[in-house]
Amino acid sequence: METESLFANKLKLIIDNLKFSKIIYISEKYNEHIFYSLSNNFGSIRIIKHIHHIKDFVSKEDLIILEINELQFNQEILLEIAKLRTYHPTNLIILVGYGNNLEPNQFHGELMSYGFKNLFSQKLQNIFYDLYEYNIIDYKTKPEWLNSDYWANPELWKK
Repeated sequence: METESLFANKLKLIIDNLKFSKIIYISEKYNEHIFYSLSNNFGSIRIIKHIHHIKDFVSKEDLIILEINELQFNQEILLEIAKLRTYHPTNLIILVGYGNNLEPNQFHGELMSYGFKNLFSQKLQNIFYDLYEYNIIDYKTKPEWLNSDYWANPELWKK
């Protein structure tokens, strides 16, 4: 039970820092603990079973949470994730459930190449979950050298 509340608290902390009007939860077979912890904290959440139905229910101000299983890995789901990322660049969270160990799942490399950040991995009810977030605002960290001290002061370039 302690692990479940730790998972819920981490997820709540991430969601608290986002601006959204409502939560759209996409999952064919959702984890009840994750869903109920969200609904207790954020009120009404709309559940959609298939990612293809999202266009009928969502606006750009909504938070999209996609819960998928690593067994769903294929090019079609990756294309749908890319579309979600394009249309919801500041409010997109993906939960990937996978096997019995902490080895990277099949989605990891693809999501990282799409600009997602892996915020945490946690075991919940005998399933490991990776939580990924895409936010266009902090998608790329600013390099240390990209600042006015060096660009505007060529005499400091040799430092």
